[in-house]
Amino acid sequence: MKKCFFTILLSQWLYTSAAAQTIHHTSGDLRFDWELPSDKASLTVLSTGAVNWRGSLLPSFWIKNVQGQLQYVKARAVPGDAGSVHLVLDSLGTGKMVIEQTSWGIRVRELTLSWRLPAPAIVEMYIGASMPPATAVNVKPVWDRPFLPDWQSLGYCLPGAKAGTVQSYFRMWDFGQSDIALGNFGPSMSSPYGAAFPRPVLFTAMGEGKGWISIGAGDIPDGAMSLSMRAARGCFRYLYREDLWGASPTATRSWNDLLRITIDTTAYAAFGKYYGSFPVSPEKKTITPVSVWNTWGMWRKRKYPIPPIADFTSQVQSEMMVLDDPWETSQGSGQPDLQRFPDFFADVAYARSKGLGIGVWETLGWIKDTAAAGITRNDLVLDIHGEPCLGNWNFDPTGEAWYCLDISSPRARAFVQERTRKTMQLLQPGLIKLDFGYGLPNPNMGVPVNPLYRGERYSYELVRLISEAAKSVNPDVVILYYGISPLWVPVMDMVSLDDQGDLWYDTRQGHQEWSIWASLLSQQGVGLSGSSSYDWLTDDEVLMNTVILGTPGAVLPSELDNGKPVPAQFQNRRWAVNKWYRRTVLWEPLWLNSYTGGVDGPPQLRCWGRLEHKQLTALTLHENADKNLKGSPAEGIRWTGNWSLISQDDNAITATHTLAVIPFSAGTITLPYAQKPLKVTAQGMNGVISNAGWSWKNGLLTLNVTPAQLAQLGGFLVTTK
Repeated sequence: MKKCFFTILLSQWLYTSAAAQTIHHTSGDLRFDWELPSDKASLTVLSTGAVNWRGSLLPSFWIKNVQGQLQYVKARAVPGDAGSVHLVLDSLGTGKMVIEQTSWGIRVRELTLSWRLPAPAIVEMYIGASMPPATAVNVKPVWDRPFLPDWQSLGYCLPGAKAGTVQSYFRMWDFGQSDIALGNFGPSMSSPYGAAFPRPVLFTAMGEGKGWISIGAGDIPDGAMSLSMRAARGCFRYLYREDLWGASPTATRSWNDLLRITIDTTAYAAFGKYYGSFPVSPEKKTITPVSVWNTWGMWRKRKYPIPPIADFTSQVQSEMMVLDDPWETSQGSGQPDLQRFPDFFADVAYARSKGLGIGVWETLGWIKDTAAAGITRNDLVLDIHGEPCLGNWNFDPTGEAWYCLDISSPRARAFVQERTRKTMQLLQPGLIKLDFGYGLPNPNMGVPVNPLYRGERYSYELVRLISEAAKSVNPDVVILYYGISPLWVPVMDMVSLDDQGDLWYDTRQGHQEWSIWASLLSQQGVGLSGSSSYDWLTDDEVLMNTVILGTPGAVLPSELDNGKPVPAQFQNRRWAVNKWYRRTVLWEPLWLNSYTGGVDGPPQLRCWGRLEHKQLTALTLHENADKNLKGSPAEGIRWTGNWSLISQDDNAITATHTLAVIPFSAGTITLPYAQKPLKVTAQGMNGVISNAGWSWKNGLLTLNVTPAQLAQLGGFLVTTK
């Protein structure tokens, strides 16, 4: 039988001889090794010798061969010349794999296959799967494949793997036999339900203690990407289903930037290196984010009058009112529903007269009234029977559902862009909120006709088309999306933490975790909107995190459930953060006594800060946290209660000429001030409050807030010049 080969091209420094084809990467006390001939990789803690992760990394495929049979094939290494290693893949073709070592880790830069024609149909591609010896399988999991995942680690970290309630860290046996979507296909991929944020992520981390490895995509996959767990072991699975939709007619298949691998002492730090491998393009225009108030807080209650929401938005000093679902006549139409909103244009003009910007919600790929849009079945994603696929937010088979556009179709592409341009011209929105990228059919159900737009590229191309069309009308329009993958950064300006309704009953812990994962984008040139829950009683925790993230956002109702006004205490807190938030997008988190999580416990935000150019420009202080901040930029601050501090210029909070100090509970805070401030004013929505207490003595400024004052106080403004 004729042998065929992959060729892996490696720089000489990756190994010293053909016989020792092992890649090494060391970071501090950690070493990553990958023996290519045996495809055995591992992460070792050097000081103890403990192996915190092991598994394989060469690709394997579940294919339908030319005889119509399902077959498993995996690349296998054989000795080769110095500088390369050959891999046998049965008799299916030839190819090469280019691997690079960088300052941040290991990059699998290119995988190219030249299939022997006719090419097999790829059902699934795997990274981290292998055929175990028959004698090594004592318990066979529920799994209809002859191979198994082989990544072994005590701990896994997958940001927001489940949402209600949120969980991101797992022991290997916590998953059961599950598939966790890493990209856009959460509800349709048998994953635990997760709406928008933080998907797509396209990476995961594994390890424990002080040793973690992160493995993620370097380019947007053309398959639907998930973490598959079987028998307490994991792997990446890329779903193609070319057995349903047809194999590539060409002999050559290539994957650019297949994997990026980083290691560090925590999962968050390993992720941070992964993000750092995607520097912000100098061509990306950084848009100054704006505070957002979303009509969904009232519209979800079927209370649709717009002017009262505009009044409330203005009252709490939000800058942008976003018209959410269902402002349109039908899903995806882009036309205002004048039956539900008979005074729609007058209401929009009224909101603008209050000094508010206008934003609009827009679906990505859903459409209901195809005839009105000039869309035919040739412009829709079809199932295996040639019928249009339907999608909805949770893929409930009996729920209301909508057709899904196939962006292979020139008519569908033109419709998406024309709808966006018309909306831009009609309403002149300053922000477009894009939704339901996670509500599209996965490759088991249907795919775009053009393979270029399949897998995770489906949603990306929709976001790109809409962003391109919107910015052709107004280059400064803000494109808001949800996913935290750095690969989406080129097509979005702001990321929202989504409605904390998805966190169910634990907004406090959930928003903390989501804030930690959102901060991975802090060097990517996008704004981060803290969003909100639907309950005013949970809003203080959300706002204290938002102070660090930067940009306030809300889906809160403008009245309580009983129809009574929102208490002034809650409104004043929103007013203060909307008035004084940081309007920059490049920063780094300072964790202080917070914890980004591990196998021993979930993430916990206690006191943490925002660094800009190494200057501490915002700080949140919790009452129940360790108050010893010695050695940190916040050293010398003493407090009782919960507080946030925000610099109003580019200087640190300890050197700014104007400092905003926001109390979130009754208490006292003492700040080092060598000289007595020029002025300290207590402010709220109704203006300056004259009876709020403050004093300066012996180089210390003390601010005190009583429970009675808290109801009317937004915060203090401390001025030194």
